[in-house]
Amino acid sequence: MPQGKITVLGAGIVGICCALELQQKGYQVTLVDRRGFGQETSYGNAGILSLSSVVPLASPELLGRLFRLATNQESDFLMHYSHLPWLLPWLVKFLLRCNRNTYVNDGLAMSRLTFPSVEKHLAWIKQSNAGHLLNPIGALELYRNQHTFDRNPLERELFDQCGVKYSVINKAECNDLEPDLHDVYEKRLLIEGSQSLRDPQALSQCYATLFLSLGGQFKQADVKQIVSRSNQWDMITDQGKDTVEKLVVCLGSWTPTLLKPLGYCNPIVIERGYHTVFKAQPGKRLNRPVFDVDSSFVMIPMNAGLRVTTGSNMVHRDTVETPTQVAKVTPRVREAFPIEKIILDKPWMGRRSSTPDSLPIIGPAPRHKNLWLAFGHSHMGLTLGPATGELIAKFVSSEVHSILPDPYSPRRYL
Repeated sequence: MPQGKITVLGAGIVGICCALELQQKGYQVTLVDRRGFGQETSYGNAGILSLSSVVPLASPELLGRLFRLATNQESDFLMHYSHLPWLLPWLVKFLLRCNRNTYVNDGLAMSRLTFPSVEKHLAWIKQSNAGHLLNPIGALELYRNQHTFDRNPLERELFDQCGVKYSVINKAECNDLEPDLHDVYEKRLLIEGSQSLRDPQALSQCYATLFLSLGGQFKQADVKQIVSRSNQWDMITDQGKDTVEKLVVCLGSWTPTLLKPLGYCNPIVIERGYHTVFKAQPGKRLNRPVFDVDSSFVMIPMNAGLRVTTGSNMVHRDTVETPTQVAKVTPRVREAFPIEKIILDKPWMGRRSSTPDSLPIIGPAPRHKNLWLAFGHSHMGLTLGPATGELIAKFVSSEVHSILPDPYSPRRYL
């Protein structure tokens, strides 16, 4: 049954998934983006539909490494000291969550999104004829020394509680799976159930093609401001003004800029991630994603070559790019796998919006009607797109939720 019109701001993977779910509820949906489908943060990084990414960034283990992290001695995080005053309120909330009970509760809340989301991805991949992009053979989490493996047993306990299927494998078993990996690892986990993509941006395009084929509309425009008018919204863009009845904001790191004039504080920091692409040596191949825990990089086989993603840095959204982590991990990548030259002219950078509890913000805006929010997905936007879309669509249509929405409520920060 037709439900009326609704506008979704942001045509990354989260916005596209929200649009598809709203279409299924009978809404006529218009997607608005300044560039195109999957052209911003959804373009890059690891491209994994990850069941194992239930682990919050705020962990008890992190406290033991706090000094090394703060002094840039670890690969998974780069601190820019000039940004510390801006980061401090967020960091205080983050560090207060670095305890066992909170860690487990946040992880369980994440798992209630990841599992149904990956299941729905697989259905949409089939429906959108995107099966050629899927690599369904799991992932490896590898440790260069026993100490790194032993320092965070809570992660594997959380895997067990969340139902993440994994197994500790030996050297011979790892060689059978990845014969071209170099022998630099002491401990090895095989993560089952995770799927990777050979081209993440192409998946966004496949979903967008499905959206358009079902009657969806796309408007290329840069949204500058939204203004509440009774129960409607004026949407001010670089092309003029449009009045719409219902709005869903899925603009990731750009969302707080749009919400600030409405009186909402900024609950996120910008977690910038980088990737580059290597050419493998002749006759060498990687079959599945490999996460090098000690060196904080992920290697992913993709159509364009071997993509390598690095740790993050937290800075203002539009600060000059600082891809130093790519240069730092490149020698470690060469130790792990036979690579040749870098294919990209320069590292790609994405801006990810991150909350202190690692959980996204999904639901109705606390003080405005006909406005719904979906952002703060950190590095999990790709995985969580369909579950986010389901929650938003049920909020908009006032249906009962199959996923308990409270842990992701905007009211916890806005």
